[in-house]
Amino acid sequence: MTRVLAFLLLLKGILSCNPSAEEKKEEAKSMTTFVYDLTQPAETYVLPKELKEISGVAFYAENQLLCVQDEDGEVFVYDLVQQKITESHRFGPRGDYEGIEKIGDEIYVLQSNGTLFNFKLGNKETREIETSLPGKNDVEGLTYDFGTKRLWLAVKEASKKAAKDDDKVIFSFDLKSRRVFTERELKAKQFDQVGLKGKNWKDFKPSDIASHPKTGELYLLSSAGHRLVIFSAGGVPLKNIDLDPKQFRQPEGICFTPEGTLYISSEGDGKDGYILKFNPLKEADN
Repeated sequence: MTRVLAFLLLLKGILSCNPSAEEKKEEAKSMTTFVYDLTQPAETYVLPKELKEISGVAFYAENQLLCVQDEDGEVFVYDLVQQKITESHRFGPRGDYEGIEKIGDEIYVLQSNGTLFNFKLGNKETREIETSLPGKNDVEGLTYDFGTKRLWLAVKEASKKAAKDDDKVIFSFDLKSRRVFTERELKAKQFDQVGLKGKNWKDFKPSDIASHPKTGELYLLSSAGHRLVIFSAGGVPLKNIDLDPKQFRQPEGICFTPEGTLYISSEGDGKDGYILKFNPLKEADN
């Protein structure tokens, strides 16, 4: 009898690691998300010429954001109260820089080929870290996942070694072991339940990613197709949101404050770059 009970407990454990489709649906229903009205920004910050091509944004300190633009190896501290750049730091040569994240006092900037640049503001030393992603990929999104304690890299366009057909992929990079993991393989059929399919799925090319500090949910932003997709920490699609191209001209960056305030940055596309602020309206059960 003891052996039978042990076997049943083991079987239960195995099954719990591989949830069924129905269990995933229940997870999606039970998730608690922060609600934002993306048609009504609380503030709009028009950026100076240095950030006309802003490509990434990250929380730095209270009322301050870190910004990077995609043509030059320089990071800027933008003060939301003074509405101006208060500090800058050159970390590298000209290049295609797409994402930025802060962990403690360490800053990481992502180049589109997957290379990371690591430094501290005011410190002249910069470490260049090769992530060794499979194949040649166009990588644009960067966030830190507190659950895995890894940097997550969202791929805009993946190589055939990284993903098949129209699949999307998110890698993670362990800063201690310097190992790369395939964290999420996003397949079209997974997103049918939130209405993301056909041409909209093909046009969905992630430009940035952010992990919600309260829920662990992942917000995947796509400038192509003007879209924001939210899925649970476990990978269940929760929401598929169309972004108004008049309001989100070229959305390339997304981040949260520790309290859950949402910021989305857009490149100028011939005009000034800007950042939109969205306060959480409430917490709501799906």
